[in-house]
Amino acid sequence: TERRYQNLLLNFTLVYPSDLTVREYDDGTSAATITFEDGVGKHGFQIFVVPYQGDTITPEQWRKDLPSGVIVEQTEVMIDGARAIAFSSTDALMGATREYWFIHGGFLYDINTYQALDTWLWDILRTWRFSSV
Repeated sequence: TERRYQNLLLNFTLVYPSDLTVREYDDGTSAATITFEDGVGKHGFQIFVVPYQGDTITPEQWRKDLPSGVIVEQTEVMIDGARAIAFSSTDALMGATREYWFIHGGFLYDINTYQALDTWLWDILRTWRFSSV
């Protein structure tokens, strides 16, 4: 079964598997992290959101938010009308990752999961909908 997640502040919804637990973290500034995780650590993804000016991701932002600097298998996809960059990378804790980065409504979204879960995550991201303000 599935559940619907709604974020009123960022004006988006998505449908996710009901066995995942959602947690929202506010870092005390204007950035936020939303995690979707199962109880055993096999399936999950996170959404990191930070206010962002501009319509392209600068090299400085890449360096800041992607410490490994690894971007391979880069493609462009659409997430409810937002042009996103999908790519594989590496993370010190997670190992091989699959990431989706895009800018929408003055925010930079960085969505990531384990590389092996790319198809699973993409099925979830296809349900992503922005609502009009």
